[in-house]
Amino acid sequence: MNLDMIIEYASFHIITIITFFLAFFTIFHMLYSRKKPSHMIAWTVVIIAIPYIGIVIYLIFNGRKLAKNVTKKQKVELQKVYEIDKGFNSQIEKFLRSSKIAGATEKNEFYLCENSVESYEKILFFVEGAKSSIYISTYIFAHDEITKKLIKILTKKVKEGVSVKLLFDSFGSFSLELFPKPLQEFKDAGGEYHFFMSLLKHPIKNRFNYRNHRKMIIIDKQTLISGGINISKDYLSFNSKNSAWMDLTFIINGAAAFHYYEIFEYDWEFQTKQKLKKTPENYASIKKQSIIQVVPSGPDVDNDALYESIVYGVYLAKKRVWIMTPYFVPDSSLMEALMIAKHRGIEVKIILPKTSDQALADISRSGFLRELQKEGVEILLYKTKMLHAKAMIIDEEVALIGSSNFDARSFFYNFEVMSFLYTKDDILKVQRWIETLFDECDNGLKEASRVRVVFENFFKMFSPAL
Repeated sequence: MNLDMIIEYASFHIITIITFFLAFFTIFHMLYSRKKPSHMIAWTVVIIAIPYIGIVIYLIFNGRKLAKNVTKKQKVELQKVYEIDKGFNSQIEKFLRSSKIAGATEKNEFYLCENSVESYEKILFFVEGAKSSIYISTYIFAHDEITKKLIKILTKKVKEGVSVKLLFDSFGSFSLELFPKPLQEFKDAGGEYHFFMSLLKHPIKNRFNYRNHRKMIIIDKQTLISGGINISKDYLSFNSKNSAWMDLTFIINGAAAFHYYEIFEYDWEFQTKQKLKKTPENYASIKKQSIIQVVPSGPDVDNDALYESIVYGVYLAKKRVWIMTPYFVPDSSLMEALMIAKHRGIEVKIILPKTSDQALADISRSGFLRELQKEGVEILLYKTKMLHAKAMIIDEEVALIGSSNFDARSFFYNFEVMSFLYTKDDILKVQRWIETLFDECDNGLKEASRVRVVFENFFKMFSPAL
């Protein structure tokens, strides 16, 4: 045996030993992290199927609320401002209170935008009218014709003495972090911007897992613009001829907007170490009484109140459960709740894009959708354009709208926020918006070949690791 063969033989065994210890560490970490059995099985299969790559993927994407960098972030605890009386008859609202979520507020005006053009017009209108502050948090902030005009207005407001703070997620807005020149004039004028958990500055410490997916534009701590929209031409448009995605945008004026401001303050303080004043505004002048509960979710929230309230709500449903989402990769608990609801005679509808912008998500969802369809759940596939809206309606009791998709990444990893609407008129607005899309939907998945079913179920097996 020559020297080259000895080196090659030794190298092979060294790599094998290292891989073994990494695999052992990975399994130990999963047990220590007390992951769900389905998650551990999925990750184990990944590591066995692609041992070298699988371990690296786990090291990048693993973990939930245990990562050291995330535990430094102060827990979100919303102030109890203008809370509705505890006698308010909503089991979900009471459940959320018991999960340390601030109670619903009633000093609110709620408005739902009809399309991407109106969403963009409202954003420009409220930003131009800001008197004291503009705080924007978004996952994606692109550099295109939509944002050029917005940045110009924001720069003008800074020069007028308005406090303007922009918080972008580093992963979602990575191209802007790499090439920040479009923000230079804004910065020179005195505007502030930061990238949440920068992958450019701290690629190891700031993992891909913990992304700030919260979307909010807060004007003067009084008015909120939120929903599924990011800030780019994919979500907002100048006119109806543009091919912006179908998304859901809402506006809140009142106490619930202050809760969003508080969430922004927690995120901003974590990223910049600067403290903003979380002083409640006076909302006595608000005449409308829209009852809204703001529900943050993510590593900076003690529990999984958002996810648990969704599962709980499905079990409480008496008439219907509608879910609209661009990505649908549920866990076993939510799947079981939906199937039991259907067995109880509940109308269950899942509305999704026929083809989303994420091919892997489309493949992963198919096995779950076929299983639900077999049980009689109605699957509606919006075929006109990409559907990016996130919403849920349970009877006439509550409507959920906001940033969270219906998948494990949004429920258990991302920083998210949803608004729970309890006023019937507001729930009806969301219902009617969803119903306008029904005529543009295909009903159900087509029958698949055996090979495709096997392929879909293979990816379904990996879904807890996605």
